Amino acid sequence: MRRKLFRNISILVVASLAVLTAVQCVWVWRMYNDTVEDFTRRVQSATYKTIYKAFRMNAIPGFRPAEQVRIDLDDFALWFEPNLLELDALQPYCVEVIDRLSDDRVMMRRGEVEHLENPLTFDTDIDDDGMFALRMHITVPYKKFWREMWALILSSLAMLVVMGGVLIYIVHTMFREKTLEQMRRDLTHNITHELKTPIAIAATANEALRNFSADADPERRGRYLSIVDEQLQQLRQMVEHILTVSVEESESHNPEPINVKELLEQVSSSINRNNKRVEYVTICDEELTIVADSFHLRNILITIVDNSVKYSGESVRVVVSALRNTSGVEFTVEDNGNGMSSEHLKHIFEKFYRVPTGDIAGIRGFGLGLYYARRVVERHGGTIEAQSRIGRGTVITIKLPDDGRED
Repeated sequence: MRRKLFRNISILVVASLAVLTAVQCVWVWRMYNDTVEDFTRRVQSATYKTIYKAFRMNAIPGFRPAEQVRIDLDDFALWFEPNLLELDALQPYCVEVIDRLSDDRVMMRRGEVEHLENPLTFDTDIDDDGMFALRMHITVPYKKFWREMWALILSSLAMLVVMGGVLIYIVHTMFREKTLEQMRRDLTHNITHELKTPIAIAATANEALRNFSADADPERRGRYLSIVDEQLQQLRQMVEHILTVSVEESESHNPEPINVKELLEQVSSSINRNNKRVEYVTICDEELTIVADSFHLRNILITIVDNSVKYSGESVRVVVSALRNTSGVEFTVEDNGNGMSSEHLKHIFEKFYRVPTGDIAGIRGFGLGLYYARRVVERHGGTIEAQSRIGRGTVITIKLPDDGRED
């Protein structure tokens, strides 16, 4: 995936989540406002209805002058509260009669405004001449409205969480795909370098051999033949390494009794020393045996020891020990090589992962060895873990379950 396309998709995902959140918030807020407005309309309707019943029959033109309207707030309450109850809007209230002609002077009051919480206030004319008005103060139950909307709010939050989780999962998957793509490119790059180097060296040595006559210097001929053989051995090991992982991906598993001491000696004879001074030490009881797949167990030990040699200086000491404990057999491969940081240590058993080293000759690879080792150990029902410090070396511990008996 190209970087620009990946960035644009990431921005689109974040923008989509932000828009979705904004839409849900606006929707909830509008629902809340609609609830408040509906409550206001019901209170006003109850107020109008009560005024007509309690006051305005005496204010109709042709019956009495407006100044003679009879106003009794106790009569108003007798009509108003049942109307509120009928409209499901009964709340604490305070009502006042004001004189429009005297700057809204309060002529009479029923209730206390100070005792109301979040009051809604509005005026309604009592008479047709606009001399008097009824001022209503009534509590708006905002908390009740929010409680009634909790189901909607929680469903909105749940939908946002689900959608957010889906979008985050998509972004995470895209990041993972991008990482795998980078790993595949690195694998191709590493394989190219790994294969080109021995092929080029062997081809050069072979070309030099062609230019010799039959009586050429035997010592020089032997040296060139040795170079060709060494490079072919490296090619063989690379191909076997890749094929081993392919075999590992299949479900082949053939446990058999193994003498661990002999196994460690086979590992010693298979080490690629890369012209380094390698001190290989084994600590193991002569009679120690384990039931496991000898092919895969030998290969993972060779892989780990080869890594100890590759990731070291001109000389390295590798100690391979094996001992039986209550749960099985524990293998330990310890070296005094370069070591690695904790940042890389937690990824070394992942497929295609390699500790960055550049293209330094002798320490290129495919990022498959320790992944293969982990899969083999897990197939045996065991565990593998690593400890390392930069400049102090690495310790890899393999624990395989085994009761010490041969099947």
